[in-house]
Amino acid sequence: MNDSQVVYVGIDVSKESLSVDAGELFKGDVPNTEKGLKGLIKTLRKAAPGGNALHFCFESTGPYGWNLFNACCKAGIPASQLNPAKIRHYAKAMSESAKTDPIDARVIRLFAEAKKPDPAHVPGDGERAMRQLVLARGALTKSAVQLAGTMDSLTDAAARKSVIKAARAVRTEIKRIDCAIAKAVKQDGRLTGLVGELAGIDGVGVLTASKIVALVPELGTLGRRDSAALAGLAPFKRDSGKFKGKSFINGGRPSVRQALFMPATVAIKHNQVLKAVYEKLRKAGKPYKVALTAVMRKLFAHMDGVAAKWLAEHGGTASGSAPSPVAG
Repeated sequence: MNDSQVVYVGIDVSKESLSVDAGELFKGDVPNTEKGLKGLIKTLRKAAPGGNALHFCFESTGPYGWNLFNACCKAGIPASQLNPAKIRHYAKAMSESAKTDPIDARVIRLFAEAKKPDPAHVPGDGERAMRQLVLARGALTKSAVQLAGTMDSLTDAAARKSVIKAARAVRTEIKRIDCAIAKAVKQDGRLTGLVGELAGIDGVGVLTASKIVALVPELGTLGRRDSAALAGLAPFKRDSGKFKGKSFINGGRPSVRQALFMPATVAIKHNQVLKAVYEKLRKAGKPYKVALTAVMRKLFAHMDGVAAKWLAEHGGTASGSAPSPVAG
């Protein structure tokens, strides 16, 4: 498909509505509902010149964009989830200091027209189900931590009993979801292969591998730099002339960083390659968090490389049947 045949549609996503900018074809807001999405797709398909294909682009900022992404998958429309930090930097480069939903949608469209992003991988039913399970598990885990903190501060017996009961129920649900995640992985060949390969990395368990596969549908296509940016682990320098400021990380997907934290802490003890990286940084005087962040960055880049190799060997497509056994 030639780039001239693609109509890029910039969309700013919020919980209740979508601000859409398709250039001269359409500009306006639509409800972020199944009916609203169907109407938007129908309108744009009618407005697009014959032979031109639509390509929806929006920021990857949270769960509110998944209805849009799923609607694109069902309608056969390519979609790209873009890094919000890159969109903001692009807006600054255009001297666009104002920030409203219509402006954001326009900037997203212009960014897509300039950069021509690749469409995101279209997940299978098993991948969609597992992502929902992983998101639910994350919410329950956060609730369990909050309940545990509340429990420590309670002295009243009745109040403490209620929190203990709630915490027990949450832990039971987490175990049930863990079983559902394992079942989803087992029933999908692509998930079985990817999770199995990632779990073969020292420091990475099956649950962590499942989380990463669910949270990063682009896994295996990123490369070192894009993987660091996606996870928000890329260090940004603050240097000017003789001034050397501290580097910092920013942007990306917090859920991916959270999923990488524990395996990185295990890897610095049991993964000989990453352990050496960590110890070298610490000996150079780097703080614990800086060294651990570097390990997380290298671990995620390695996971992306392992996934890329597996996808290349297996055609990069989902399969209903499990592939041949992989190293655990």
